[in-house]
Amino acid sequence: MDRIVIVTKPTRLQDLVRQHFTAGAARFALESREQSLDLYEAEDAAQRDAIAEIHRQIPNDLPVTSVTREDLPAFLFRDKDFVIVCGPDGLFVNTAKYITDQLVLTVNPDPRTVAGILMLFPAQAVGEAIASVRAGRQRLERLPLIKATIDEDVVVWGVNDVFLGRRDQISARYAISFGGRDERQSSSGIIVSSGVGATGWMRSIATMVAGLSGEHRHQLASLPPASSSEAVFVVREPFPSPATGAEILTGRVRPGKPLAVVSEMPEGGCVFSDGIVEKAVEWPAGSRAIVSVGDRYVTRVVQS
Repeated sequence: MDRIVIVTKPTRLQDLVRQHFTAGAARFALESREQSLDLYEAEDAAQRDAIAEIHRQIPNDLPVTSVTREDLPAFLFRDKDFVIVCGPDGLFVNTAKYITDQLVLTVNPDPRTVAGILMLFPAQAVGEAIASVRAGRQRLERLPLIKATIDEDVVVWGVNDVFLGRRDQISARYAISFGGRDERQSSSGIIVSSGVGATGWMRSIATMVAGLSGEHRHQLASLPPASSSEAVFVVREPFPSPATGAEILTGRVRPGKPLAVVSEMPEGGCVFSDGIVEKAVEWPAGSRAIVSVGDRYVTRVVQS
């Protein structure tokens, strides 16, 4: 551990002030719509307090630098950086794509507003966590990323999930191969979720399936834990027709057992990860996407 890197994102109050130039103008804009700035100010104060507490917990012999979510693509992480991510769960997902073997400590700045599924530590526990890491007593968890390789050339990494389909609401057309079975399909796309992402998009789909079927046990009833080297895929809204089937609906992607999908869309096909459609990669007709798991990990410190 040669350096501490604290990763944050602007609060909603900071975004409002940036949009309206001053806090007074932001307050006026909200109050003119019969809304209050109080909640935004409380969230901002909680994050400021958490960051201040993190700084107090860091030993004086360790240099500290900070980076915001917007600057992550241009930030150069060092091999022996200890990365502290302070913010909502999505900030850990954003950060994980830009680090390799660095250890990550996730901090929940405000349990009243942040679910904290991925953000495990309070700010007051940072000092003890750093001491444990330096003494080699820390407990670590390796979280595998999902990898979508298009034509053995372009790679899309996903921490939560990878989506294969279209940007718009038009049905995606493709040929899917999994577990020795092949099928042409028309659907709203394919979602492949890691154990980390299983508590998000995939969990909502599993809940919907249970509600529609009235069954508590179904193929998505058991989702992998965060550290599992297993990903779950589901075909969203498959449409059977004379030319398309709906037999391959879900499955578990494991090391050595990838999912293969060939686009049959002359235009509009794309692949993106973690809900960031703005960074989608084009997936034209004839392009093969191979989705696997376990080629890359992010390592975070967990509570003992």
